[in-house]
Amino acid sequence: MFLSVQQLNKSYGTTKILKDISFTLPQGEMLVVLGPSGCGKSTLLSCLNGFEKVNSGKILLAEEDITEVSPEERDITTVFQSYSLFPHLNVLENLMYGLKFKKIKKGEARKKAEEMLALLRLSDYAESNIQDLSGGQQQRVALGRSLIVEPKLLLLDEPLSNLDEKLRISLRAEIRRLQKELVMTMVFVTHDQQEAFAIADQILLMNQGEIQQIAEGEELYNHPQNPFALTFIGENNLLSQQQYVRPEQIQLVADKEGEGEIIQQRFQGATIDYEVLVQGNKLIVTTLNNGSYYSIGQRVRVNYQSQKIATDRSK
Repeated sequence: MFLSVQQLNKSYGTTKILKDISFTLPQGEMLVVLGPSGCGKSTLLSCLNGFEKVNSGKILLAEEDITEVSPEERDITTVFQSYSLFPHLNVLENLMYGLKFKKIKKGEARKKAEEMLALLRLSDYAESNIQDLSGGQQQRVALGRSLIVEPKLLLLDEPLSNLDEKLRISLRAEIRRLQKELVMTMVFVTHDQQEAFAIADQILLMNQGEIQQIAEGEELYNHPQNPFALTFIGENNLLSQQQYVRPEQIQLVADKEGEGEIIQQRFQGATIDYEVLVQGNKLIVTTLNNGSYYSIGQRVRVNYQSQKIATDRSK
């Protein structure tokens, strides 16, 4: 496997941050590390790029043990939330900057930078000052500066968190496009579920320093392997310790004799969320907005098939 992390542990004093973290990543794939704030996502990235020393465990990249290798010798680059671009250099010069450490001649470096600008769809901004670019354009330059040195592994630490929602959606599509075109191996950290679903080949879900589940997005959503995976990913109605149903999997049918009563309605644009009281229990139901709505107090028939949380947890 191209990237192999084996029983990684990291502590600060007596506080354990990462606990027996193990996973693999094939070459050319995108792994998204997802989890709440403080779960250890960024610390994991810092261990991968060598900014943090691990207490125990191994990190293998392209079959080489890099656990004790210095950051500058790991052939790993990192894109952070802050763009860290050089304000005194223009866009083209920012892209060329890292190539001088590769001992690439200026002419060849310029050609590579121009090719990267075309890939980033920023060719018209080659001579622009960094300060004249939008936040999204600056982040694309920061991404390009990391890609242009052709690292074995690219790490992205919540790179889109400072952008507005529409721009985030646009840029995550750009990142996925670049990753596919360049066949680049990436580890992308986020706390945003929709972001993870949109770009990941595999999602590694973390909580309190431990891996909760590793799976494709569809598998993670449809077959959560423990209560945390269920409650963190999307909305749910917990029917018992092991039984649940997702809000969008419940069907409502208008029926004056129905067992359910609409007690709340929330218009969400494309969807409508209802709270339905059924035999003293409250269910959250999500329906598509088709132009007709249930009103508060209306009786409905409630149809669904419950799902079961898997008892085996895959790490």
